[in-house]
Amino acid sequence: MNPISIYIVEDELLISASLKSQLQQFGYEICGSSIRGESCLTEIAELSKQGREPEIVLMDIHLRGELDGIDTAKIINERFNCAIIFLTGQSSKEIYERSFKIKPFGYLLKPIDMEQTKMTIEIASYQRNLEIENKIYQKDLETMLEKRSQENRDLIAMYQTIVDNSRMGLTIMQDHRFVFVNNRTAEIFGYPIDVFSSYSTGDLVSLIHPEDQGKVQFLVHDDLNGEHSAKRRVRIFCQDRQIKHLEATFRMVQFKGKPAIHQTFLDITDFF
Repeated sequence: MNPISIYIVEDELLISASLKSQLQQFGYEICGSSIRGESCLTEIAELSKQGREPEIVLMDIHLRGELDGIDTAKIINERFNCAIIFLTGQSSKEIYERSFKIKPFGYLLKPIDMEQTKMTIEIASYQRNLEIENKIYQKDLETMLEKRSQENRDLIAMYQTIVDNSRMGLTIMQDHRFVFVNNRTAEIFGYPIDVFSSYSTGDLVSLIHPEDQGKVQFLVHDDLNGEHSAKRRVRIFCQDRQIKHLEATFRMVQFKGKPAIHQTFLDITDFF
């Protein structure tokens, strides 16, 4: 397996050099660095042409020049498939509100904790690869669905196979009850799918670690209002009372003409 490739955007040269040295010691590939957003975009474009587009971009929010880190990250998201992890020494509300719209894969507060940095990079890389896989699945399905004919039944079966074998738990909840649960969700929570499918909103909340139940309420509120919190990790109790760490997302959708909540669960227990 190739090492995770990282591009560093940091205008403090000492911090940049220290990050590069320590990340290389962890076995990561540092494919470049810059101190300005403008030069970062140029270099990543060149790397992309060479087939060396970085998986992760560590982006300082405060950069000198016309583009700050948030503006630069927005352009990177539009042009490339890089996972953005913001570096910041401040935690103002204005900065977080602007940066949430970028949908970053994480935040790292200065001074940088390298163990936390390593964990954030590993999770971001894993999530990025899943998103790319899902985009490929979606594109393939959309292409096939355009050729509707006698293949419709096969396409539906193929879609079901992808959903049921996804590494991400997928559910739809309507009127406080599940109307769809894929196999992976049941595996993550450790319950038979017919049992888990019968659970209500209250039953689901009871499986969340008491210390994280408040966080989940804020997370659901933010997601349903188009905001994106960086603190997506929650702990749940499985059937055997084993604790698992999940990344969770919630999105409002229409199901059979009525509002519903589409939920996703990603098991990241192995990273803890």
